[in-house]
Amino acid sequence: MHKNIELLAPAGSFEALQAAVQNGCDAVYLGGTMFGARAYANNFNHEEMQKAVAYAHIYGVRVYVTVNTLIYENEVDSFLRYIKELQDADVDALILQDIGLFSLVHKYFPDFELHASTQMHIHNPMGIKMLKEMGAARVVVPRETTIEEIEEYAKLGIDLEVFVQGALCVSYSGQCLMSSLTLGRSGNRGECAQPCRMQYTLEENHHGLHKEIKAEGKYLLSPKDLNTLKQVPSLLDAGIASFKIEGRMKRPEYVALMTSLYRKAIDAYKEKREFHVEKAMIDEMQKIFNRGFTSGHLFHQIGSSLMNPIRPNHIGIKAGIIEHISKDRFTVKLLEDLHQGDGVRILNEQNDEGFRINRMYQNGLLVNGAKKGEYVQLDKTGYIKKGSTLLKTSDVKQLEELKKSYQSQIRYEPIKASFRMEIGEEAIFIVEDDAHHRVIEKSTMMCETALKTPLSKDRIKTQLQKTKDTPFIIQTLCLDEVCETGIIPIKEVNRMRREALEKLVELRKVRNKHRRIIEYNKETLVCEPRKELIIIVHTEEQFECCKEMENSLIYVADENVYRKLKARGENVFLREPRIKKDEYKYENVMIQENGGFAKNMHGISDTSLNITNSYSAKFAFDHGVQIVTLSLEHTLESINDLTKTFEEHYHTKGNFAYQIYGYTELMISEYCPIQMCLKDDGKKNCGLCRRGIRYDLKDLKGHRYPILTDQSCRMHLLSEKPMNHIEDWKEYASAGITSPYIVFTIEDKFETKQVLAQVKEIYNEV
Repeated sequence: MHKNIELLAPAGSFEALQAAVQNGCDAVYLGGTMFGARAYANNFNHEEMQKAVAYAHIYGVRVYVTVNTLIYENEVDSFLRYIKELQDADVDALILQDIGLFSLVHKYFPDFELHASTQMHIHNPMGIKMLKEMGAARVVVPRETTIEEIEEYAKLGIDLEVFVQGALCVSYSGQCLMSSLTLGRSGNRGECAQPCRMQYTLEENHHGLHKEIKAEGKYLLSPKDLNTLKQVPSLLDAGIASFKIEGRMKRPEYVALMTSLYRKAIDAYKEKREFHVEKAMIDEMQKIFNRGFTSGHLFHQIGSSLMNPIRPNHIGIKAGIIEHISKDRFTVKLLEDLHQGDGVRILNEQNDEGFRINRMYQNGLLVNGAKKGEYVQLDKTGYIKKGSTLLKTSDVKQLEELKKSYQSQIRYEPIKASFRMEIGEEAIFIVEDDAHHRVIEKSTMMCETALKTPLSKDRIKTQLQKTKDTPFIIQTLCLDEVCETGIIPIKEVNRMRREALEKLVELRKVRNKHRRIIEYNKETLVCEPRKELIIIVHTEEQFECCKEMENSLIYVADENVYRKLKARGENVFLREPRIKKDEYKYENVMIQENGGFAKNMHGISDTSLNITNSYSAKFAFDHGVQIVTLSLEHTLESINDLTKTFEEHYHTKGNFAYQIYGYTELMISEYCPIQMCLKDDGKKNCGLCRRGIRYDLKDLKGHRYPILTDQSCRMHLLSEKPMNHIEDWKEYASAGITSPYIVFTIEDKFETKQVLAQVKEIYNEV
């Protein structure tokens, strides 16, 4: 077990922050007005940020701010000003995605604690060790990390932050382009439109003839919600430093409930007490929000144990069955208590019917509540069928109780105090907290000898312990130096208590004093010019078509194909996997994940490293990369900004590649819809994708997205059509791109040759 266990809660609003703090979190994470991965949360402006940080710090709660989006060149200056604002606001730590700007922030703000976001795409020991050496205090591991991997990573001497509750992404974070490229809202910019929560069907694709595969449910990319409350002891044993609850878009009551339950579970373990997850707890969690619960990749869940293809939204709990329908009303037999104001949903074959209960009847009379087992009548609002299920999706009583948990003061910080009173001297009240803050408050008058009744120790104790309107509770109070015959007015004792505690509040608001800003001088860089035609192939057939292209670098994406070609003496290189758990063992590879930077290999970095600014490009060149491939989310304008600024900063032209042809990888996932729809037996490596049949996912508009699988049983979801900017090559070259980059994935021999013929037309300009 990690020595300092942290419970980390989300705060999408100030009310949610209060909910988290009052219910026992150790830290909160929230977003400011810029560069956060939840652009549509109620993020905090500068004044609100200061207020939030001060409030949290009073209770000893740390505040982490998400700055975990990709930053473009024209935003770097405002990004650095924003970091300074956050340091000035006494934010405890930053959660960053961009690895180059992570390095830059550490140089400018050397005392600011930095955490590597799950968006940073760090998922192996090499990457974790590298981040530790770069000054990271913590790595937020992907949701796809297993408990065995956490045990391994925990030995590396850096804090691990792990998601334990809340929404799951179907794709690896930082690697999903589906929202960006299909809906124009980038997940890497905090604007995800959640295409994974939409309907899809799985199809066999026989050379353009499509056969739909019947499956239970249409939401084939929609995961259940993570819930590991039962597994808290196992997670603690594995060495997690921070238990992270997802939910910056969730209501404050959700934050209150989840924080309080995980607080109880963690505390029970630390105190060696049994903690039983009762059915009532699960019911409470289901009522507040659930899409079905799963213990996730942490505990090896796959198929329908991980996904909910039936419904992508909150399903609440089953509250009743519709037994009779009249003209204006319907009768429900209740399986749960129901109250006026509850939110309900009727499950219909076509469209579900959801509404809030305004009126409820029993025996023709209006009632405001009914018990489990009773019958009630509700007003009809749309189509209803006998036998349909009534779900309760919000519980007005539950929400009222949870509101009380943070609208009233329920959290108190323990402090030590002492009171001294000697005749002829000022009385002295001293308070101390566990952060070594110390306040000494003196009386404004001398202690005198009592003419009648002296001020007793019991009376002093009673007055000093009246702290319920403050964040403190006096745990130990020393009255050893109180004169038994002296007196000062009770109102003076009360003033001393009040002012001492107010001063302690002010002291506690500031946790991080004297953090520096260091001017950073940009170094020069030497880039040996490299202009290459870079080609990726997945099959031998594609390679045979491409090998006639002169002066091209051919990278093979399948290691088995690579080894076969190498064995027969072909001049090829390996494109390493996007998710890599093992060591790098080949030279001059193409890296697709940040751990590859640790090896300082002389190869190429791929689009998946999300290079969007000159600092990230410089970081790649500094770590042995010879050609940097830029993010697919660039525009010509942003490419031009990057290359020009790079040359100004480092006095050299960079070797930059950009993909001008190829299917775009929209997602990479440990989940496979082929396995779930056709087998769903709880086992990976079913082999269905290796039968020579191609599979697609089709959305409601008829767009088909090809599925590519790999040796590690991961799904790669491709764009409907390949992007083709071959004819625009001159414009990219003018913008500073030195190497065109071509990707072949599912193309056959004919399609590959067609593309190569196009490429040959621009070849002389390559």
